[in-house]
Amino acid sequence: MNAEGNIELLHSFVKEGLYIDNLIKEWLSQLATPLFDHLFIFITCLGSVWAFITLGILVFFFLAIRKKYLEGIFLNLCLIVTWVTMILLKLFFGRERPPGENLILVTGFSFPSGHAMVSLAFYGFIAYLVGMNFPGKKGKLLVLVLYLLILLIGISRVYLNVHYASDVLAGYLFGGVLLFAFIKGLQVCKRARFNGS
Repeated sequence: MNAEGNIELLHSFVKEGLYIDNLIKEWLSQLATPLFDHLFIFITCLGSVWAFITLGILVFFFLAIRKKYLEGIFLNLCLIVTWVTMILLKLFFGRERPPGENLILVTGFSFPSGHAMVSLAFYGFIAYLVGMNFPGKKGKLLVLVLYLLILLIGISRVYLNVHYASDVLAGYLFGGVLLFAFIKGLQVCKRARFNGS
């Protein structure tokens, strides 16, 4: 099969959805209560563009005070590149949102989940920085909280019926690749700076 055929197969695969989408959606629908509605709406806001911009600026200044400018630059580069990549992927796949009532207002395409993708890259990078700079129990606890937040943001998107589960899983996959790339990039730059000093 040629490259064009592979791309067409991938497009149809994404548009038709997966068995896991229905399975997870059915399971989450059984948990639906007004309390969970409010909880997941709050959690999903922590994966919004305004949350990322605000935290990106705050963390950058925190790192700058500690004279860790390179870490702050890489964190925000990771955020920007992941966001742009997510938009391009959405335009490429063009998957529509799940049918039915959405519990929040959303626009744009569904695949991959931007909240899942950017949350994993951004909060994952912060978790990496925390682990490197605060190796004690408090640091490990904060890392655990950050990864739990990433998981809950992904779940919130399916619960609120604005994404399929496969959108979220793909977002985690793409976000994980970019997170790995930026962590490696930071490590290379730090080694180069150390060897050059």
